[in-house]
Amino acid sequence: MLKKTANLFTTAYLLLMFCAYPFYIEKGYENIGEAKNRFFLYISISAFVILGICAFLYLLKALWDILLQKKVYLIDWNRVSATDLFVLLYATFVFLSYVFSEYRDEALWGTEGWYMGLLPLLLLCGLYFLISRMWNGDTRIFYLLVAASALVFLLGICNRFSFYPIKFAVTQPDFISTLGNINWFCGYLSVTAPVGIGMFLVQDKGQEASKRKTYRIKKWILGSFTVITFMAGFCQGSNSIFLWFGSLFFVFLWISVANVMWLTNWFLVLFLWGGAAQMIRLLRTLLPDRYNYDTQNLCGYFTETDLSFWIAVIAFLGYFTLKLWQKKEKEIYVWPALKKKYIRIMLVGALLTALCLWIIISAVNTWIGSLGFFDSDFFLWNDNWGNGRGAAIKVGVLMFQKMPFLHKLIGVGPDCFCSYAYSSDETAAIILENFGGSRLTNAHNEILTDLINVGILGTIFYMGIFLSFIRRSYRKGIQNPILFIPAVCVICYLCHNMVSFAQVLNLPFVILIMAMGEKMLRGMSSPTDG
Repeated sequence: MLKKTANLFTTAYLLLMFCAYPFYIEKGYENIGEAKNRFFLYISISAFVILGICAFLYLLKALWDILLQKKVYLIDWNRVSATDLFVLLYATFVFLSYVFSEYRDEALWGTEGWYMGLLPLLLLCGLYFLISRMWNGDTRIFYLLVAASALVFLLGICNRFSFYPIKFAVTQPDFISTLGNINWFCGYLSVTAPVGIGMFLVQDKGQEASKRKTYRIKKWILGSFTVITFMAGFCQGSNSIFLWFGSLFFVFLWISVANVMWLTNWFLVLFLWGGAAQMIRLLRTLLPDRYNYDTQNLCGYFTETDLSFWIAVIAFLGYFTLKLWQKKEKEIYVWPALKKKYIRIMLVGALLTALCLWIIISAVNTWIGSLGFFDSDFFLWNDNWGNGRGAAIKVGVLMFQKMPFLHKLIGVGPDCFCSYAYSSDETAAIILENFGGSRLTNAHNEILTDLINVGILGTIFYMGIFLSFIRRSYRKGIQNPILFIPAVCVICYLCHNMVSFAQVLNLPFVILIMAMGEKMLRGMSSPTDG
């Protein structure tokens, strides 16, 4: 009974976070960071208290059963994974960073409007443990997350074309859907969208007729979600979304070479990506005066040219060829291990080659002179790189260099980047020169930001959480493909945040999805205690 009650509260909390939280606003966009933070804290603290009481009562019952020499199930509390250990270590060093911080008032809750301080981070760590032990593993909740995300993305597309189904107090182009500015929108998309796209990629067709019918229905629904997601990505206006596009397709291709059906679906997803770009192009042609954002960016390029069209054509040919092969062979083939190995070596080689070319071209442009045909800011390391991210990264590097050794190890305090940046005249001057009156609260690179906030040790443990989870999910995903999906969410989050930051609309979601993945790694359900 206690276990069912705990699962009920856990599921209710997940539903509130996945289905209600993204839509919560107060007075339009006025103080949306404050509003989102209040919602997150109020329901998360309530969930933590209720689930904490359930856990305490459960452990008391277990102790009583031990005294009576009965068989005891501890809902996996006695099993500690590598990810669990890194979460504990990270929470410890976040607290240590707070203790030695000179900005404790700021570090307790976090910078105003951001709120990624000590208590929110410890709250997320605690919820990770409670959810990963008390949720029953019912993955149908993912479909509700997909439905809510689809509506968020549809609202974003409408907003970009100056149509506001929900009336806001402020309707400026920098604010999109019900999430706030473009960075917050992209952060949310980078974590939640891989859930629906991943289910589209790895869903099982099944052998029974009823299962095949359900498969087709799900494929149409998840395919529609994929198109909506890509359209929202193409029209939001930030180049950072292409880091997400790249990481999504790279990781899914890495997974898909293990199974011809998955690889077939991968080509279909790529086709939908190119088709989504052309759909935005069509909308902009039909509604030329409604699109309300700058097109001098990668989003504009892919929706104004034929490149995405030809990518879609090539992808469809790949999809059609593999479908014919499957039909001819009448069964799903798995690539030989040796073939998978060679394909993945080529993928890594292509990625490293592209990275090296970018470094070489950018270095030449920066220190020797322009090559002429690579004049974009993307290939020039200066303060304007990445729409001002170059200046933010420069400030972050300078701050870390000037930090005392102790603070290099444990940081200046959780979410204290802003306070520390303005404590130095040199960094404050750079910020004023590049950002005017706007606050700089992070380095627009999550690892660099974490090095300032929680130091080298905190950053190592923070990355250890994600990397250990990815490794474990990948190894188990061969037997249960649904386990790939939380890992892909984590990878896309990390890749997107190479030029972005943690905030209340992405970090809570990635931690909750990881907690659900941790539960699935332990088995879809725990033994019942009767």
